[in-house]
Amino acid sequence: MLKRIKPGQARLGMFIEAIEGSWADHPFWRNQFRLDRAKDVERLKSSHVTAVIIDTDKGVDVALPIAMTERSSAHPRENLSLKRALRTIEQSKPLITEIFENARIGGTIPVSHAAQAVEHIAACMQDSGKALIEVTRLKARDEYTFLHSIAVSGLVVHLARFVGLDEKMVRDLGMGGLLHDIGKMRVPLKVLNKSAPLNDVEMGQVRLHPSHGYQLLAKQGDVPRVVLDICLHHHERIDGSGYPNGLFDKQISIAVRITSICDVYDALTSARAYKKAWNPRDAARFMLEQEGQFDRRLLRQLFHSLRL
Repeated sequence: MLKRIKPGQARLGMFIEAIEGSWADHPFWRNQFRLDRAKDVERLKSSHVTAVIIDTDKGVDVALPIAMTERSSAHPRENLSLKRALRTIEQSKPLITEIFENARIGGTIPVSHAAQAVEHIAACMQDSGKALIEVTRLKARDEYTFLHSIAVSGLVVHLARFVGLDEKMVRDLGMGGLLHDIGKMRVPLKVLNKSAPLNDVEMGQVRLHPSHGYQLLAKQGDVPRVVLDICLHHHERIDGSGYPNGLFDKQISIAVRITSICDVYDALTSARAYKKAWNPRDAARFMLEQEGQFDRRLLRQLFHSLRL
């Protein structure tokens, strides 16, 4: 059984399933392991991580009364949702990893892998969507692109369903969300992971990723047109200030509008090498203040559906 506990409740024999918080605060190089050493327990207790997820089927339970845990067996639905979210990520990881590795070397993108991963994500979003998004926020530096892709895909599926798009379109948009940043595999890692502000040359390299991704996918001939649209245009903005084509207002499709909103929202609420994660409500407030950047009707629908 999965439980979320405070770091101070850690004790010997617990099996750690995941650790919440910024990667910079993460006291260990691995995510899943048993606490077998007293010094590791103390490291965890003295760390600045937000919370720890333990699996009581694989290790000892908390020593404190159940009522003092943040998530306990009194909430079986939450435990099941968390477990399903973690399972969805594990099912999707090898599929997405192969997609990204092929993109890195300029090879053929296994679109069937993307479709399979979207099926896992779309199914999870039906009843465990909140848990999936929460778990993807545990982004370690080396897994940011992978988990960001899952989070954006999940949010896109959620918003597309909320506004009433048919399920075939929902799946296509989910694939677009999954693959929207695939062009970043052609951008140098030292640029993507840089903690200091990017210079003009580096910013230019990053701004090429939509075109890189589009070219990788378009040459295959088996990628839905809406996915190509999302990949190329997810950085376009309603007021024409985006890139790479400076599209304006109605030139931007609903698929792109949905994805750009979900992309920015997840980026704001995630920790990166150069920034802390924003509170979801602060991110919502900030995005609503950005005049001309996003479709305001869709933006409000996302935040309403997330109860922000």
